[in-house]
Amino acid sequence: MLSGERFLVKVDGYSAGYMTKDVELAATSSLIEKTTTLGTKPGTQERYDKLIYAYLTKLHGYICIFTDKGHGGLPYNSQNEKIVCCVYDELSAVSCLETIREGFDVKIVICYNSDSNLIELVKILNRILPKTIQSKIELEFFYVDIKNSAKNVMLIAVAEILCFVAKSNKIRKISLSLSPLIFPSDVVNNIIKRVFKKNFIPWLPLAGLDRDIFDNAREIGLEKYIVKIEKMANLKFNGKTSEKEAQKIVNQAIKTKKVVSVMIGPNNIHDILDSLKVDH
Repeated sequence: MLSGERFLVKVDGYSAGYMTKDVELAATSSLIEKTTTLGTKPGTQERYDKLIYAYLTKLHGYICIFTDKGHGGLPYNSQNEKIVCCVYDELSAVSCLETIREGFDVKIVICYNSDSNLIELVKILNRILPKTIQSKIELEFFYVDIKNSAKNVMLIAVAEILCFVAKSNKIRKISLSLSPLIFPSDVVNNIIKRVFKKNFIPWLPLAGLDRDIFDNAREIGLEKYIVKIEKMANLKFNGKTSEKEAQKIVNQAIKTKKVVSVMIGPNNIHDILDSLKVDH
């Protein structure tokens, strides 16, 4: 459990002589007592950072590492196929999580434009990593100078970087964090055509912004960004895109590539930032 986290204890199953609610109360009290130095506190059904779920049988009790509703009943990695996805903002993080839930084995790329932006993205990424069900994962980081660029230039740059990573790792599919409900059709078509032109298969996990997607945003700690995600539909895009500017950004970003291998655990954030030599 990390410092300042809200936790929720939930117990189901068989109980004799006591109620499962009694176990929840006892476990919650014990955790409060044992984690006082961490500043953790009990959460509610609507708001918590970590769920501690236990299931009781007549002879044994089981504690789940994590629970998930899944996405349409698809088991993790059921597609038996790798795919590249990128985390560069709140919507792309939700898109990456959706890709995992659709049964793909994800290769995660992170594109950032400053140290503060990198730290925020790594915190979000920390919520996604356990969902990959891997003990060790390799991440690729790229510094992308897009502070003063148009939104469509950024989308093109990220798509080109994903194609570069896919080619380097011999991966056929690329997950694009594009939603027809947010982005103009010409922008979506342009990005998809770029991916096809490079002989990769584009995948759009965000076909529509339904309620499940916002629930997923809450799950990975993006509650405060949900309004921002909803308002992305009002984004304005420049009519023309400078190919020269986009390609220059991509070429510069590729030179900054850093690969970090992480043993997934409680110290993901510190391990990643230490490997990248970022003060935090």
